Amino acid sequence: MRKNKNKLIDVARVKELFNYTNKELIWKVNKGLAKIGDKAYKNSMGYKVIKFDGVNYLEHRILWALHKETQPSCIDHIDGNTSNNNIENLREATLSENNRNTKIYKSNKSGVKGIHWDKEKKKWFVQLWYDGKQNFLGRYKSLEDAKEIIENARLKKHQSFANNGY
Repeated sequence: MRKNKNKLIDVARVKELFNYTNKELIWKVNKGLAKIGDKAYKNSMGYKVIKFDGVNYLEHRILWALHKETQPSCIDHIDGNTSNNNIENLREATLSENNRNTKIYKSNKSGVKGIHWDKEKKKWFVQLWYDGKQNFLGRYKSLEDAKEIIENARLKKHQSFANNGY
């Protein structure tokens, strides 16, 4: 999929092949394995994908091109749900902004993005990515204190792309 990431979408071709109904694309012609009424399939990362003319396209990129008549390099799902392609849930973003709006990793043990336990110091270690680097925000005895620090910093630095991960 990645190799086709920046393939320009032919909006006229999309209009030939699909109807936009109930906030999703639906095939309006039979083409290859696709039948009239078929919808996008979900890939392993939860993105809706449509293949036509030999190329896989992410549905949200097609919908953006249809609605906004532009094709930015990065489109962010505001609510973090990669299958919610409602146009109101999509916004143009830089890669850095898109990365800020991520959910918490499954491997996170503190339950809070940017916080982990420092065994040696026996305190919660707090760091936040911004300006292209990790920024140390301190060590705290209380998880609640650490959580308050990172959430305030995230709001200040990440602004509308701030996502605490829960």
